[in-house]
Amino acid sequence: MTPPTPCIEVFRLESVLLDVADGPKSDVLGALVDHAIKSKVLPRGRREQVLDVLLERENRGSTAFGKGIAVPHARIPGLKKAAGVVARSVEGVEFKSIDGEPVHAFLMLISPENRSDEHLATLRWISQAVRDPDFLSFIRQARSAEHVLDVLIERAP
Repeated sequence: MTPPTPCIEVFRLESVLLDVADGPKSDVLGALVDHAIKSKVLPRGRREQVLDVLLERENRGSTAFGKGIAVPHARIPGLKKAAGVVARSVEGVEFKSIDGEPVHAFLMLISPENRSDEHLATLRWISQAVRDPDFLSFIRQARSAEHVLDVLIERAP
């Protein structure tokens, strides 16, 4: 059995995307998945599968839970390890948030289907981190990918 991955290790410096363009939800999610592939945290051959599962999840209910933050997530059969992308939108993206506000920070989590406990633990950690009233402000003010990642590291369990 593979030991669980510490939550913060799912997010790497190269998987930080500093400016997501506004557009339809499918385009935004596509940009996040493409960045995960470009940064080599997600296999290229999984693009359509991951995007389809993310869109299916969004159709059941938006993962934008308010206060400018969205946490798109999916569990994928056959995936070997979890992948994370932290993305920022300077202008904000319409993502059908429960409070109607645009999303400025995305924390995408893609996990192997057989690692449910790890997936849920990481989602719990993300949920705790983003409850910090300064979280979004710090993400929006970050001048580099390193600064964005530092905001997460400071909130790591």
